Amino acid sequence: MPDSPTTDAPLATYATAAQQRAYIAAMKKIRQARKPGEPVRVYVCASPHIARRRHWDERLAKIRHRLPGVQLVQFDDVFTPENYTEKWPELSPTFDGMVVVGTPKRGLQGHVYRLGEVARLEVIDLVKTGRPVLLHARRYGLIPFVDCKIHRVGENILRTKVTVPDGWDPSDYEPTLQAALRALRPRSTEAESPRGADAPSHLAHPFAAPPR
Repeated sequence: MPDSPTTDAPLATYATAAQQRAYIAAMKKIRQARKPGEPVRVYVCASPHIARRRHWDERLAKIRHRLPGVQLVQFDDVFTPENYTEKWPELSPTFDGMVVVGTPKRGLQGHVYRLGEVARLEVIDLVKTGRPVLLHARRYGLIPFVDCKIHRVGENILRTKVTVPDGWDPSDYEPTLQAALRALRPRSTEAESPRGADAPSHLAHPFAAPPR
């Protein structure tokens, strides 16, 4: 795993080897700290217009398939528009991770996803705690944010542009994704799945970079 990705082949990750090692190590600590039988709650971050689409239940089923035994929490399960600002600081620490469903910039074949102002702040809150945050793309499945390129856009209203590496292969998962999936696996089901070798790792803060 080279420290600097080459440009000759499609990129599988925008993270350096050091960032991947740190991330994997952080995910390993989360997994090891989980008590047997402890429930795992993952917040699904999606704008209302996405969550109300006709195929939303199918999208949730795909996410649930990759996170067996995990409780998926949606906005309407725990918030209302009126109490969200007050309750987010109280409830967000109870989430073990987050799956973000963004809007593709150029249709289903695009690599760039847009997050609105609220989603951007939610992602920042989870990322800075070291908990796993994953983008779900129809074409690619789950991708850890650490493997994506993050751009802050806007001036008065800040938003986030997330670029998925064009070499990401959903059938050939990167070790960062394997580590995140293990970190989000309830302890009681852990023995049912084969154990891969734990690579080492953590997130360099992607939101610290200036707008580009």
